[in-house]
Amino acid sequence: MRKLFACVLILLTLSVAATAASLTYHGNRDSHIFHRPGCRYYNCKHCVVNFASRQAALEAGYRPCKICKP
Repeated sequence: MRKLFACVLILLTLSVAATAASLTYHGNRDSHIFHRPGCRYYNCKHCVVNFASRQAALEAGYRPCKICKP
């Protein structure tokens, strides 16, 4: 039973890590604010800049959204 629990825990950890690695952030070209998937502003008409990581958005001069807090 412990081995099964350990295997499930490892699979869940890997799944969460894979999901976090596949996030694409959208940046608003006018306000220079970036959003994560699920944010109500993620698909706004001005959110046309894509970032592979939070760090990439910050380095490009964008700030995190105060609603979704990416």
